[in-house]
Amino acid sequence: MEALVEEAATYEKCLEKIQEKYGPNVIISRIENGKAGGLRGWLGKNSVRLVFTIQNKPFVPKAAKEDKEEDSHQKTPDTYVKHTPSFVPPDEKTARMVILQHAASQSGEIAKKITPFIKREENQKESDFSLQNDDLRRLTETVKKLTEQINEKRGFSSEHENIKKITQILEENDFTNGYIYSLCEKINNELSLNELDDFEVLQKKVIGWIADSILIKQESEIVKGKVISLVGPTGIGKTTTLAKLAAYHVLAVSKKLGRFLEVRVITLDQYRIGASFQIQKYCEHMKIPLAIADSPGDLNKYLSLYKNSADVICIDTTGRSPTDTENILKMQSYFEVIDKENAETHLIVSAVTKTADIREIMKQYGGFKYSSLIITKLDETSNTGSIISILSEYNIPAAYITTGQKVPNDIERASKAVFLKKLKGFNLKNGYQNYIKENFNDEIPILWK
Repeated sequence: MEALVEEAATYEKCLEKIQEKYGPNVIISRIENGKAGGLRGWLGKNSVRLVFTIQNKPFVPKAAKEDKEEDSHQKTPDTYVKHTPSFVPPDEKTARMVILQHAASQSGEIAKKITPFIKREENQKESDFSLQNDDLRRLTETVKKLTEQINEKRGFSSEHENIKKITQILEENDFTNGYIYSLCEKINNELSLNELDDFEVLQKKVIGWIADSILIKQESEIVKGKVISLVGPTGIGKTTTLAKLAAYHVLAVSKKLGRFLEVRVITLDQYRIGASFQIQKYCEHMKIPLAIADSPGDLNKYLSLYKNSADVICIDTTGRSPTDTENILKMQSYFEVIDKENAETHLIVSAVTKTADIREIMKQYGGFKYSSLIITKLDETSNTGSIISILSEYNIPAAYITTGQKVPNDIERASKAVFLKKLKGFNLKNGYQNYIKENFNDEIPILWK
């Protein structure tokens, strides 16, 4: 039996449209709420979609006047009038299910309370039904009133001036449409009208939700032979970032642990003479041994050599365009020889790259099984909304950020605060930056000396 869908502003209007087209012999199987029109979807008017099937009995619309002509006479659509008979459910069970599903679709809170009743209805036998018509009518009226109250509240909230102001702030910070929509939904579902009216309270709530969506990767324990690999496209500062990470472990982590860490660097980027020369100069300056692996076999040889002598092994890979699928797959073959138990792979993305391009990069490099992102060139952008949106969308943490070309200084451990501090447009009584410092001060400074 084919499932059909109809949409209208309210449940009643939607049902009326269905009955006009298909008659009263329909079974409603699902009710969905959404928004139509408005500012990119989240400030639109509430709408209701009904998913339904048609019973076998055909529906023939009635003519405006009794037509005594032969049945073969072709009528035009204008000869028909609207016909909206009362909806007669095929049985009481269907009627109750429609009512309960409609109520559950209005909000998460109602759904939690009403789901047990839906399950009970689904498990009951026809012989168990004892609901009378009066009871059914009263239940229908109760659900209808409750629905109207919810829709009224939602309609008011979605058009609230403070939501519009928050939306504008988020757009100015380059958050994605999906991220903004999810925050607006959270505002509608979780804040009271008093909280919504107080813009100071609303801003703090939104800032807190943004902070919650920023995942940060904690540094793992240094175990002998730990492998740190960097992958990513060309032109994002990958080789420079690897040099910074190597220096970070030689200088800062050694100081923190109270012992000198032996670090080794292996580069797979033999195709770019400039890149090999660059990493060679960095390693010579830091007195770190450098090896160039021309094949997976070479890489395996060096990993075996360094496994027991080095604390950290940093691997720099060949930068490839996200569209160069063939060579990206070749690069993945190198990673098959790496012991995954004591290794971590970071994907390098630039803070100035477009969101759509970052998504494509993450997709094309997915085969490397990277566990976190390193964000480069954060100093070159004033907007961090797109990066925060990506972290939230893919549920992936940030490990480090870079803020310049200096080796080793221009690298930081990622933190919620470093992203939040760059947001603009929030206007709090005691100052936005003070609020971030007092409530989200999770930055961990790197001690180089």
